[in-house]
Amino acid sequence: MSDKATRQPINIGAIAVEGFMMPDGSYRMSQAGAATAINESPVYALRF
Repeated sequence: MSDKATRQPINIGAIAVEGFMMPDGSYRMSQAGAATAINESPVYALRF
């Protein structure tokens, strides 16, 4: 098992977003990726 996260596509319902698979098998998304998943500009998440 790698000790680094790897970039992976993640399906959330019908939406495919870029995320990161962590070494323990869990997934994480960036704030910008989460904003894109709900059709908002990434700048809104970064200002949060």
